Amino acid sequence: MRRLNVNRDLRPCTDGFAQTADGWMLGIRHYHPERPDPDKLPVVLCHGLGLNGTFWTITDGHLPSKLIERGYEVFVVDMRGSGGSYRDGTLGWVNSGLRQTFIPELGNDEWTMDHQAFYDVPAILDYVQQQTGRSRVNWIGHSLGGMLMFAFLEKSDQAERIANFVAMGSPACVAKSTESQRMLRANRGLRMLMMAISTGRIARPMSIARPPGLDQIDRFYYSADNVDRETVNRFYGSTLEDPGPGALKQLDTYLATGRLMSADGSIDYFAGLPEVTTPTLFVAGDGDILADLHSKWRTYQELGSSDKTFLRFGRSEGHVADYGHCDLVWSRHATNEIFPEIIDWLEPRQSRVQASPQQ
Repeated sequence: MRRLNVNRDLRPCTDGFAQTADGWMLGIRHYHPERPDPDKLPVVLCHGLGLNGTFWTITDGHLPSKLIERGYEVFVVDMRGSGGSYRDGTLGWVNSGLRQTFIPELGNDEWTMDHQAFYDVPAILDYVQQQTGRSRVNWIGHSLGGMLMFAFLEKSDQAERIANFVAMGSPACVAKSTESQRMLRANRGLRMLMMAISTGRIARPMSIARPPGLDQIDRFYYSADNVDRETVNRFYGSTLEDPGPGALKQLDTYLATGRLMSADGSIDYFAGLPEVTTPTLFVAGDGDILADLHSKWRTYQELGSSDKTFLRFGRSEGHVADYGHCDLVWSRHATNEIFPEIIDWLEPRQSRVQASPQQ
């Protein structure tokens, strides 16, 4: 199966797979610190929809390297339908051939965010425990990689295995606006396009040259004046994936109703936020269009945790730039302005976890 390797440093790492209960093999890259700190829990980094694990490593001075420097074991995952992940069995082998073409893979309309939350997350936690002996982790999710954690923390009987949660650009609601309506129309257009062609693979040549007008789509992902061009080239060349029609349909409901719902509409995850008691850090960008500031603040207010923090990144707070959606991870300034804040939030919560009778 295809493995992607965009590793912007030379630190030792090993590749592995976590097997889900419904037949997926999830690619996982385990970064090993030179001096592991036994008092710190492992960190799992989870990308958003339509991306893969290289999302975290296409910049110099990226977040995994900063965590490793502080002694954390770091696990960068490829969620189902992305990167090195594949479906076990015959269908997986068929799709491995399709990945060499512009033809969409088979079966990706069958899974949703709910599958990621209730199958992928437990499989990842089990894999980390096998590798480290630790049953609990620090989970850092960007976009849907954080949104799915709301579902997991509300409904899973394994919610206590998430010791600390960092939500980067991850709301559970969306404010009705002109931009949200544009996103809804774009989402429906993408669903139709994916019936005929792999949108992730047609984007690969755009690492070399991009057609005029693409900047109108790019602005949803990042701010051009805050992200290096080489990072964008790596994004198109290595990080974009097919989002999965089933997940896009669930996202359609989210954009239409303004609330994060289960795929079948029976569970309102926004309404369940008061049930979440996990220590949570919200990382929000003032220039984020896909996850606007108001929606992230509403999500933060509804969260039931007594230990929650909201960090806003923009010029209004004295930062270099108004951070866009992916800028939170990709900005040339993130290594100095954002990553230290995340690590400083995590550090004191490691000792609290060690003292917990659950550990």
